[in-house]
Amino acid sequence: MAKFFSKHFVNNMLYLIQSQSKFIFSNFSQKIKYFTLSASLMIFLSFILLHCGNDQGSRTNNAGRRNGASRGRDSQNAAAIPVQAVAAKKGNISRFLLQTTTIEAERQVDILAKVSGQVVKLPAEEGIRLKTGDLLVQLDEAELKINFLRTKVNLETDKSIYERSKEMLEKTFIATEEYEAARLQYESSKAAHEAARLQLDYTNVRAPFDGVVTVRNVELGQRVNANQSLFIIADFNPLRAKIYVPEKDIRQLFEGQAAIITVEAEPGVEFTGTVKMVSPVVDPESGTSKVTIDINDHQGKLKPGMFASVFITTETHENTLIIPKKALVLESDVDQVYIYREGTAHKVNLKLGFVSGDNLEILAGLQEGDFVVTAGQDGLREGLPIRIPGMETSGVRSADGTSQSPIIVTNTSGKDCSADAGNNTSVDSEQLKRMEKRMLQNPEIKKEYEKRLKKDPSLKNNPEKKMAFFKEMRQKMQDQ
Repeated sequence: MAKFFSKHFVNNMLYLIQSQSKFIFSNFSQKIKYFTLSASLMIFLSFILLHCGNDQGSRTNNAGRRNGASRGRDSQNAAAIPVQAVAAKKGNISRFLLQTTTIEAERQVDILAKVSGQVVKLPAEEGIRLKTGDLLVQLDEAELKINFLRTKVNLETDKSIYERSKEMLEKTFIATEEYEAARLQYESSKAAHEAARLQLDYTNVRAPFDGVVTVRNVELGQRVNANQSLFIIADFNPLRAKIYVPEKDIRQLFEGQAAIITVEAEPGVEFTGTVKMVSPVVDPESGTSKVTIDINDHQGKLKPGMFASVFITTETHENTLIIPKKALVLESDVDQVYIYREGTAHKVNLKLGFVSGDNLEILAGLQEGDFVVTAGQDGLREGLPIRIPGMETSGVRSADGTSQSPIIVTNTSGKDCSADAGNNTSVDSEQLKRMEKRMLQNPEIKKEYEKRLKKDPSLKNNPEKKMAFFKEMRQKMQDQ
């Protein structure tokens, strides 16, 4: 618009000067006056043209500067290392005494055959629930029944002789010795008859208590011998876990103490329990004491023989600062984490308290609201730019009052950025040495490292393979 205005203004001024030229030269007295006027007009015109050109150049320069700044910010964001982070927050954390064991039934017995015979009835099967006195198996009783009847006849005969001898002794018709012989024969026949009755009863094998058949060792039609195992029956109410605690920890346990039990068959499910008994003696060979725990399993999900982890709470800290354990820098000899502050990474030393599962208690080094890097911290250095892919940002302030922009609000992508962060760094030999020293202190990692080394001997002298192995082990530890 300014350019258009300037062009027409110049044309008008030139036309005005030409139209007045004759008049200017014809009237010499006015020549100086009109010359001065023309010069003023020309100066004014030049000022307008110069001003318009400067405005357009200024706008062009400002746009260039803005585009350059935008390109600079985009370049800086592209160079930042992607990480994931969470805020340190207050919560409760407990210290547990952890032991592993197998779950047992309160009572479990092996049912044996007391007499020999052929199985003629087998109503019990594995898994069925029984009441006290329920029939498990019936053996052929024909031979034992004949023996029972024979002893019954002998008992009645000897009883009659005994009673007659007793009457005759009172009348002094027989000697005392003859009476005693008849009495002893009667007692012997009575014992034989009772034994035959028991043998006959033993052909019916019954449950000694309420429980579940866990094992059946007999088949229908099979002939079994005396003392042969027929069934194993267990009482699942309650189930129990027996752990062996080192003597230094015994003072922390007492009867009635709460416990938490987890099993691999039910991931994410916690079962409650109660310390039933703490042994008053310590095994001198192992230096441990037996602790028995009753488990509450109202839904019937647990089975004897399951491998279980037992957590007994010994102490709890409330309203304390907590961060995830996976935020720790593993290659460091001290407890350290990286925090996100104003787009850069800052390493801080920590003083730890309780360690419980995947969480750590922070006694010193962090404040509530500080954001700690939980994935992608491998290879970070103090002051390196970092960013949070897929995170919304907002300009808020941390707990210490310093502005942090951006701050993580939520993760919308759900992507693990640790792999991306690793691709932006090269293998640092000093970092690799520290990581190797620290991680090989773990027996499981050391065992896996030696196993991999046998398969691939180049792992020992290849920094890239070794770093990849330690990062894989670190990820497994974080996922557990």
